[in-house]
Amino acid sequence: MKTRREKYFLLLLLFLMQFLYFKPDAYSQNETEESFPSMSVADFFQLQPEQQRQQLHSAIKYRLQLFDNIAYSTQNVVFNPHQNLTLFPLAGPFSVPSGIEHPKQMKKEYTVRRANNSYHKLIRENWPFIQKSGSDLVLCSEFSFDEPEEVYQRISLLNEDKQAVIAPGEDWINQEDRLEYWGTGTTRTRGVFFLNDAARELERLISYPKFNQSASESINPGKIKDLKTITLTLQSDLLRQSNRRGTLTVHFDPERQFLPVAYLLERMETTEAGSRVCWFEAMLLLDAVNQQGHWFPSHFQWLQSGGLPTADSLVAAYDVKVDSIEFNTVAQDDLAFMFPAGTEVRDNIRGVTFTADGKGGVQGEIQGIPYLNLTYLRVCLRRYFSKLIIPATLAGLMFIVWIMRRHRLQTEIEQTT
Repeated sequence: MKTRREKYFLLLLLFLMQFLYFKPDAYSQNETEESFPSMSVADFFQLQPEQQRQQLHSAIKYRLQLFDNIAYSTQNVVFNPHQNLTLFPLAGPFSVPSGIEHPKQMKKEYTVRRANNSYHKLIRENWPFIQKSGSDLVLCSEFSFDEPEEVYQRISLLNEDKQAVIAPGEDWINQEDRLEYWGTGTTRTRGVFFLNDAARELERLISYPKFNQSASESINPGKIKDLKTITLTLQSDLLRQSNRRGTLTVHFDPERQFLPVAYLLERMETTEAGSRVCWFEAMLLLDAVNQQGHWFPSHFQWLQSGGLPTADSLVAAYDVKVDSIEFNTVAQDDLAFMFPAGTEVRDNIRGVTFTADGKGGVQGEIQGIPYLNLTYLRVCLRRYFSKLIIPATLAGLMFIVWIMRRHRLQTEIEQTT
């Protein structure tokens, strides 16, 4: 009996140790899988339902793996179309106005290098003419996130106003990169990582084959204009928002390595007055390129709206063109970030401010006492609570239970003798 309890205790410790010491290498240069095979829609639907799920799941995982090591640049035109786009994307693309036409448009240029969850980004945003400033506003930003160290750095220049910060987590503004949503991430209130969500749902269906699909989960033939597609429909819900149910439908072209050509997400809000569309999000692929043996988007349109995208609604529409794309070329040095000399930096990890010397060091005196502040305490709690305190607490509780059980057994033995 004693040996058996000790084995259980050791297994528990080994399980907890992985949370304390395991940390993936964000700069690993794992080779992307070989190009995924293509097939026709007819051949796909000759497969059994389980084989269809497996094939589609493998294709999506292959596409997600492309983002493990990727470099790309995009040009984005952002505007409110003032069009009735309730039938987008099935009805085709929306029109993009020129820079001088109404509605006014904002232009964003992204240059991104990513190695797993670490990345380096350059962003240039050109805002339309604002009467108060007397000219267009140009915002230039440089971002860097080191996933192993959990350090985020950003510098932004808005006309003559410069801001620089070091933080323990990512900034919300990073989520504005539309191509990023083709990769791995966590779907929140705004923006859906449609491929990642599809892979997770297929994994659930494959792992529990005895459970039948619900009415909102299906794989069927589809069509976008004259293109025959495979449609995957699944339920897309948000945590702690049970009154907002969503349905996500993704169209795949199996003849181009199951390249996604469109998706549509509608979230319904249920109230006492009934149900209404509270969130509408959709994407339509306009063009693609075969790069290094992988079919990848080169031009797509995307929009989101807090309701149906009618002509009088507030709609964010993106026309995205991918200028360049490379796979498996990003090295650790490509993600390096350094504040220019003379930049005033706010370090939210150590709780201090300083002037950068342009060489990765400090110029002059540091303002504040490093680490001896509430900012650093909050950082420590954020970083280590789930990794250290929770496992240590569970281990402590299990140890107490083991001691109590052992004491009770000893007491019973003494009473019997």
